[in-house]
Amino acid sequence: MADLKERQPRVDDPRFQRSLGALHEAVIALLEAQPVENISITALVQAAGVTRPTFYQHFADVPDAARHVALARLDAAFVEPVPLLETFQITADSIFGRVAAQALPVIEHLARHRIFYRHVLDGAGTAAFFEEVIAFLAGRFLPDAFDLASRKGGATRDDLMTVMASGVMWLIVQWLRDQTSAEAPEAVARRIAAVSSAMIGGAGA
Repeated sequence: MADLKERQPRVDDPRFQRSLGALHEAVIALLEAQPVENISITALVQAAGVTRPTFYQHFADVPDAARHVALARLDAAFVEPVPLLETFQITADSIFGRVAAQALPVIEHLARHRIFYRHVLDGAGTAAFFEEVIAFLAGRFLPDAFDLASRKGGATRDDLMTVMASGVMWLIVQWLRDQTSAEAPEAVARRIAAVSSAMIGGAGA
């Protein structure tokens, strides 16, 4: 599966963008109400007001559309981290604070749209999709801090980022799928920050 950057809409084609936007809205509305397996391409194109051939210009099938829209929504929910200053000191406390602040808006977004993301995970969560999510997360959780930590701790930057992103993803997946969980977004963000601070802070010590 191509990564998110390769799947961005063509900015030079307004009709392509309009149809993609309409399909995104339709996917979101339908997945907020029902599982992937209950949604047909016919229902999607009717909700989006586009033709079936137009759907196939963007997606291979309904699960592909669900994965694409989920990644796009995650991308929009992330706040781009402020680059670290050269004087930044990697410690468990400094990493905890930065990651908690960065993760909270995303966790709050996931909490508001829990049913949507649960339906995507359960009905379209292929191994390739999870790899794509891991790569997505790895590029957004303080890459410059991982770079600094790798210089001091021996592990490579990419290994640190991949392990961190994989762990974060599964913590979030477990939380999303646990229908009995009353854990607040703030608590989930703190858990992620604690793992990050242990990994990056420890590597940078």
